[in-house]
Amino acid sequence: MRKSRKATKMAISLALLATLVGCGSSDSGTAAPVDDVSSFEKTIEWSTCEGKDAPAVPFECGLVTVPLDYRNAGDKSIEIALVRFPASEGKAKGIILTNPGGPGSSGFDLITGSGRDLVEDLGLSSFDLVGFDPRGVDRSGGLKCISDKERDQALYVDYTPDNASEKTIFEKVDRWDTSCGTKYGDAMLNYTTEFIARDMDLIRAGMGFEKLNFLGISYGTYLGGIYATLFPDRVEAMVLDSAFDPQGDTPEQENMTQAEGFEKAFQNWMKWCEESKNNCAFKSDDIRGAWVLLNDQLDKESIVASDGREVNAAVMRTATSFAMYGDSWWSSLADALHSAEKGEVDDLQEMADLSNGRDSDGSYNTETDAFPIIGCASGFNMQEVKNGKELLKKLKAISPTFYRNVEASDLEEQYCEKVFLEQEILDVAFSGDAPIVIIGGKNDPATPFRWSEEMTSNMGKNATLVTFTGEGHGQVTESRCVAKIAGLVFTKKQLPKEGTVCKPDVPVAQPSWWSGAVANIGGTSVDTELGNYYFSFDSVDAFTQYKAMPGSTTSVFQTVSRQLTKNGYAFSESNDKDPTKAPQWFQSPNDEDAFVGVILESPSALAKNKMYAPDGELPGGTTLVVLYYWPPSK
Repeated sequence: MRKSRKATKMAISLALLATLVGCGSSDSGTAAPVDDVSSFEKTIEWSTCEGKDAPAVPFECGLVTVPLDYRNAGDKSIEIALVRFPASEGKAKGIILTNPGGPGSSGFDLITGSGRDLVEDLGLSSFDLVGFDPRGVDRSGGLKCISDKERDQALYVDYTPDNASEKTIFEKVDRWDTSCGTKYGDAMLNYTTEFIARDMDLIRAGMGFEKLNFLGISYGTYLGGIYATLFPDRVEAMVLDSAFDPQGDTPEQENMTQAEGFEKAFQNWMKWCEESKNNCAFKSDDIRGAWVLLNDQLDKESIVASDGREVNAAVMRTATSFAMYGDSWWSSLADALHSAEKGEVDDLQEMADLSNGRDSDGSYNTETDAFPIIGCASGFNMQEVKNGKELLKKLKAISPTFYRNVEASDLEEQYCEKVFLEQEILDVAFSGDAPIVIIGGKNDPATPFRWSEEMTSNMGKNATLVTFTGEGHGQVTESRCVAKIAGLVFTKKQLPKEGTVCKPDVPVAQPSWWSGAVANIGGTSVDTELGNYYFSFDSVDAFTQYKAMPGSTTSVFQTVSRQLTKNGYAFSESNDKDPTKAPQWFQSPNDEDAFVGVILESPSALAKNKMYAPDGELPGGTTLVVLYYWPPSK
């Protein structure tokens, strides 16, 4: 996809720093003249989902047929894959369409993975919540330019090769650069944000609604803005979370905005690491220096992971940038870096794989290829940097971590292939009356706050900006404050007050009496985030601690019960004697607020859910125990 070797070097170095590489043009285009598409407005037929990783009932799947080229609608067509979490309160009062960003991320996966939580957290049970894979993404004619094996090598090219293997891969870069153009040619011009927005309108029509509600995250906010610009009278309400607004950016702004955002996030991670040494395994009096040293060591000599792949400095940078998307990943990054210091690199590789959409079987989703094709077709990344040396000096000043290995010539190379050179970005300019909320994060590395401010201006008189003061990118599924605001916009068309600020959720702290209560329980400690995910606990609601203990649920519960009693906490109550079906409560006789809840998961259930190694992280044959404290006010 990239034009040349130098452009590839910069793109691979920086692509995983952000949701978007480069950001737009000072010139704006106009919407394409399109054919009549009324023949495509057919009712969508929903049915039980089938195939690999198909979600179970109540999820339903469907397809909508759309023109490949809206300027020539009678020519070729493609099918867009849909999934919905249907309304549970009678006939749906509306549709809420979603997009998670990218460009190139799967909206299908967003709904299968987070649909239930979105419905519950935002109160959307009276709506059909719908996700779709945009054209060129995964199930909707996913674009793949090279093989998965080639992708394994292409993502982490070492541009300072130190051995024969690295030199061989380095020499393949030019062929990979042009692979998309060779395979798809001019057809890549049909994967524009405008055409994706027009696909959204055919989804709306196929579901029989006059208007749609839309939840967009990251690039999805720009997609929502373009839909609203094209179809202002068909918007019912929108929530645009972590806004990306590329229009009007100068080349300097294109390069510096996210560089500054990710460097700030990295500094916040280093500060956290220094101040919470018990939680940060990557211990050093100079965190940045230790990170640079490890990165340089991996650049000089890669380490082979357990699956045979070589982990080099590029893998480490990818894992680091991935962790900057949210502070819930910070401890995982510290653990992975600490392991790499000892020569164990599987965790770094796993984080990089998550960032790049690589499954455990070695297959990749299509985002790595769809990302640049959709971006270039949409007019992103089209401006030329005329003085790369001067710009690089500024970039290294504001982002010494992520621009260490970039050269001035890298910045001056054209990112997109020649087929895209006439593409122009479309401006967002919503003229409708629908309520719009834009969520902007003060510490968002990928879509910094100024883009949210700009999008608020471009989305018209009924657009309101909400400021989130915590860490990370994409808050509607992470912040209860943001979720509440989003729910009210969709369900009651109610906008928040101007100047509304959402602070990060505060986890329940470990009670002062906790250590004594659970002393000598035994077992192997289990990662809290893993346990919370499995048991659907939220750290905002409860303080939790997890143990993997050998034996049956009966014997393990007896062991836990005896030790809690020995520690002064007597059994109090439960709605069911089976600790795998209901929590068992143990109360302190000296403090009415001091009580421990106990829930167990059986070995058979853990095996069925693939929680045991090697697929999972728990020791085989163990029972999983959660010990928790739920404050009375919760």
